[in-house]
Amino acid sequence: MHALLLDLDGTLIDSFPLWAAANLHMLELRGISLTEQKFLTDFYQPGLHHHGILEKCGLPTDDAEKFYQERNQLYTRYLAERIEWMDDAGAVLERCKEILPLGLMSGTTRKDIEAIDRRLHLSSLFQEIVTFDDTGKRMKPDPYGLLLLTEKLGVDPKECAYVGDQYVDVQAARDAGMECWLLQTPNTPAQAIKEADLLLASIGDIPMERLVKGGKVG
Repeated sequence: MHALLLDLDGTLIDSFPLWAAANLHMLELRGISLTEQKFLTDFYQPGLHHHGILEKCGLPTDDAEKFYQERNQLYTRYLAERIEWMDDAGAVLERCKEILPLGLMSGTTRKDIEAIDRRLHLSSLFQEIVTFDDTGKRMKPDPYGLLLLTEKLGVDPKECAYVGDQYVDVQAARDAGMECWLLQTPNTPAQAIKEADLLLASIGDIPMERLVKGGKVG
């Protein structure tokens, strides 16, 4: 491999507890008390956005825009102050970046990536970063973001691997013409496990012997 591309959330970090905390805090200010598990099963997994969250809680939806703005500001602050690497992801990336170029492709907004960068120093690890602001509606499983990332890195997609944890990661990598190395977590779908090129029990299982020194053959 001449470049290693990685997903962020669920692969290198787990931002859900902070996302839940921001939502739960805003709801508590409005007199609604929920547990993180209740928020996960009844609000997050069904894909409810700010308007739907307020509606399900029986709160006035004319407050939705204020809820949205204040919740997002709080979440960004939590990322900058509290986010941590999953397992030893930071140390693994430090070793990988000494061998070949690293690229990050995430559906996270640029603003939130910058908040995470202030705590985890992403920009010192990744040569290029593609965010939601770069892809817009062309999100995974569309391969656009991965192809944009390889273009920025100046590498052939066929000489790259993408590390992710979901089926959309497998689909996007396949359609971009690259391998998908799948981090298998309790939340990884069975179809993703079936179709991945390589399964990783942890981020530390990245096969260093397959990474080409300097991103070049020889």
